[in-house]
Amino acid sequence: DMQSTPNIPQEFLAAYREYDREITLRKTRLGCVLGIVLVPVFGWLDLYAYRDQAFHFFLLRLLCSVLMAGLYFVLGTSFGKKHYHFQGLVLLFLPSATIAWMVCATEGTASPYYAGLTLVLMILAVVLDWPIWQSVVSVLLVLALYLAACLYSAAAVDTRLFINHLFFLISSGIAIIAGTYYHSRVRVREFISRSELDKSRKALEASLQQLKENEMQLVQSEKLASLGRMSAGIIHEINNPLNFATT
Repeated sequence: DMQSTPNIPQEFLAAYREYDREITLRKTRLGCVLGIVLVPVFGWLDLYAYRDQAFHFFLLRLLCSVLMAGLYFVLGTSFGKKHYHFQGLVLLFLPSATIAWMVCATEGTASPYYAGLTLVLMILAVVLDWPIWQSVVSVLLVLALYLAACLYSAAAVDTRLFINHLFFLISSGIAIIAGTYYHSRVRVREFISRSELDKSRKALEASLQQLKENEMQLVQSEKLASLGRMSAGIIHEINNPLNFATT
């Protein structure tokens, strides 16, 4: 399991993994919804920037949305819940590959579509907030797709723009990884604090229940003792006249 679970006591580890699974699945499905909506909506930019290719790009965007819609339902299956980290990487790959294809098909290093990859990274940081290792893999995947798009593009390489765009993407990726590292540690600390508080609450409830049971036993013992004393008194009062009569 590649999932990062730093400084988690063994007694809370299984619960944390289940908690992380639920959170990650919910955020990944939210990412699917955003991708399904945003990828086609941004097609209006194609009309503005590359009118001749706008229709083909729109079909590509629709295909990406359809695949993300399929991924959304896969996440609800037992397979998706078991391999949810892998499904998350697939989610990030689909729009990133779509944008990289458009970078390659237009002006390569000079293509303005590189900004779409920056948007993907922003969604990764703000919405998805995955574990640190998954964020590192995602950032590297985006960078690899951009490099491949520039390398295989038929357009001439603009070194100045290429370095500028790559520097911006790398800087964004480093910031995202640093933020993810911090958020992951905060999330772990919050989970441990809640778990310890819940453990203390349960222990306190158990102690209170034990006190109530002891109190009930004490009251019952006092009742029995009082009954015994009363019975002894009654017997004594009965025996006194009898003893007097016999004497």
